[in-house]
Amino acid sequence: MDGAIEAMSSEYQAFVAAAVEVVESSGGPPGRALEELKQRWQLFMAACDEAEEVVELARRRITAEHVMDVASGMVLGGPAAPPLPPISAPCLERAVQAVKSLAVDLRSPPAAHKVD
Repeated sequence: MDGAIEAMSSEYQAFVAAAVEVVESSGGPPGRALEELKQRWQLFMAACDEAEEVVELARRRITAEHVMDVASGMVLGGPAAPPLPPISAPCLERAVQAVKSLAVDLRSPPAAHKVD
């Protein structure tokens, strides 16, 4: 995970440097500087996607371990903790997909409503 964070940070720094170059080269032809900025943006986004995948894999592993702990009765706090209702892995996966779908809907711009 540290490697993904370092890669993302490095790409961010390169992107910022490219943005500074675009701003500073405003007197000359911006073609090369803009192309470099675009390339750095794409590399930064790829690094962010990679880091997101690492986080998602860790989340799934932790969730699966928690489900197994709950199913086997090995939760932290022992018998004092209130038991969680059992949940199946497919049900959990459907819930995760529903949350992701809602997140995508929230990120997309609202549709324009026509007034007749």
